[in-house]
Amino acid sequence: MKPIGIFLGIVLLLAAGGCADRDEQALSKDEDGIHRGRNTEFSGEHLRVFLTLPDGTDLSVNSADDAVGSPRPATTPIPGHQARDWTFVKATDVGTSVAYALVSWDEDDPADFLMAGWWAEFHGQRPPELALENTTTYAIFDGPEIDPSSPPELPIAGQATYEGQAGGLYEHVLGNSFGEDAGATAVEEYQGTITLTADFAGGTLAGCIGCAGDLVTRRAHFGIFLGDEVRDLRSLAADYELHLGSTPFGPDGFFESTDVEVRHPDRSLTHSEGFWGGQFSNLPDGDGNPRLVAGFSSAGFEEGDGGSGTFLGAFVGLSERFKASGE
Repeated sequence: MKPIGIFLGIVLLLAAGGCADRDEQALSKDEDGIHRGRNTEFSGEHLRVFLTLPDGTDLSVNSADDAVGSPRPATTPIPGHQARDWTFVKATDVGTSVAYALVSWDEDDPADFLMAGWWAEFHGQRPPELALENTTTYAIFDGPEIDPSSPPELPIAGQATYEGQAGGLYEHVLGNSFGEDAGATAVEEYQGTITLTADFAGGTLAGCIGCAGDLVTRRAHFGIFLGDEVRDLRSLAADYELHLGSTPFGPDGFFESTDVEVRHPDRSLTHSEGFWGGQFSNLPDGDGNPRLVAGFSSAGFEEGDGGSGTFLGAFVGLSERFKASGE
């Protein structure tokens, strides 16, 4: 498996396309950082998701031709919105695309939407045999409120706190302290809570994934290629924390940094590193602060018993005022 990125939180995970013009409305994450370029078309009923591979190959999936089953009602963190999600599978000459997308939108104005999802490209493979060893994964956020051509009007003073969902893929090569399981690799989906504090006077954002409640492993979106069984072995993500260091954001509300530290209260971590970044919404809450922050995170760690692991995911955090404004 070659992980190269992560998407709206949701959920997750690693996403799309080459560098794009700043007047297009999306965020995607790959090994070179965050790119801005549209990856979604949405009409209220029909959804198309598209991306360009590093070799220039254009790929797309759509809800009319490639969705598995019917669209499903989904839970949205956005007050006043409704949501729907899709899983897509599409085999082509270059491989198989497996994608997940959740769209949250205003029923009276479908152009007001926020999309989050992930894409796994299984190079040269076709169902039912899909191996993670030759895979590129992507994460995507898309929607007008994170459009770089329409940046937010950020406050010049004060602070705001944000809280929401974070999730993605978690991989752990177990070290010697796991006895007979040493050397085994656990690959699982993780979910948790992200907490963020924005200092508008100082122009910085900092936070943590997993400090408010434990990270949990569950099959929510990736079971189509991870399978349905979750082994007890994989519950070991619970006490890890991803600390996101104080990071400057620009006047356009965009930020990215390599200041990420993985911590665990009981295990000896010898090294950790990572990346995080994203975008403030251009829609204000009732206090005049951006109503949400969306972005990506990745973190790798090494442990004293020879074990190692990675967290690759995406997040969306709502301001305290916006979160309290409705269901």
